[in-house]
Amino acid sequence: MKIGLDLRFITDDLYSSYIIELTQWLILNDSTNQFIIYSNKNLKWFDFNNCIIKNVWIKNNTLSEQFNYNSILKADKNSLMLFFNHYKPIFYKWDYYTLVPSLKDIYYNNFSNYLHKYIYLYLLEKNLQKSSKIICFDKKTNNELIEKFNIKEERINLINWFFPNKKELESIEDLKINIKTKYDIKNPFYIYSWWEWLEKNYEKLIHVFKKLKKEWTNIDLVILWKNIARNIPLRKLILELEMQKNIHFVSIIKQNEKILFYKDALWTIFPSFYEPFPFRLTEPLYYNSHILASDLINIKSIFNDTINYFSPISVNSIYETIKKDLPLPKNNINYNQVIKTITIEKTIAQILDLIK
Repeated sequence: MKIGLDLRFITDDLYSSYIIELTQWLILNDSTNQFIIYSNKNLKWFDFNNCIIKNVWIKNNTLSEQFNYNSILKADKNSLMLFFNHYKPIFYKWDYYTLVPSLKDIYYNNFSNYLHKYIYLYLLEKNLQKSSKIICFDKKTNNELIEKFNIKEERINLINWFFPNKKELESIEDLKINIKTKYDIKNPFYIYSWWEWLEKNYEKLIHVFKKLKKEWTNIDLVILWKNIARNIPLRKLILELEMQKNIHFVSIIKQNEKILFYKDALWTIFPSFYEPFPFRLTEPLYYNSHILASDLINIKSIFNDTINYFSPISVNSIYETIKKDLPLPKNNINYNQVIKTITIEKTIAQILDLIK
């Protein structure tokens, strides 16, 4: 059987890294099928005998996707297509599965105008309705697909997501630096290491640390964020609250320095409003950083009582939780049981079962 994999969306973000690893495992563990990867860049991770890479250079959500890409797929006559998001030619008539990582854009996407939002929702609904099978990773997304798009439950396949395999990490034993001195961090600190999407709730976090400063003047926040310099409103907020001495922006750092940040941090804090599978907790998970997170069902069902929780809707809730935990001694923590429970092997086995 010939299976097409739509990887045109691949960039340098975290979700792309996960799908690359997922795809590698899928191809390596399925020697009976031939795979064609459709890409918009020269991918270097798929040098397998049963895999062909086809560079189409067609962006998501374009007219070229609807017509030119459709012609390419039609000519290739794949037995099955796997789309890792809902962007596909709406007139594609052959068998395909759609993987839905989340539906967050329905709630938290800043569409430039109503027309763009209408087109997004229209394409999403139509492509989900025509999909032979829909794959998602958490019960919340499963229920949202049923409620918002009237998808029959038997068409939805809920499979285990995974934390990626722990890659070989650079040793920190020979790194003779003090991370706080290098980045001019005067006080004990928390880490926030996510993105500027609305659901990540980062603005509320700044207000929390403003309240903490009044009572705990020796607590800082380190923001590990690749594109933080672009977020002008956040920088203005920090200046307005006079928190520039307690909020530290660290953009591009080496892996071994990142390990030192997690090693020295009091907590990694994760105040998200909305989260499907919490794969963005991978780094603190593997670096054994204490995690303080929103009390969302998709996080609690995985981490249970190994981490601490707060309500993300309230500045006061986050504040009181941090205040309560500040006097506690920092004990060593180990997430091995979480890592062992959720693996890519289980995910691949479920996907292969769907394909068969």
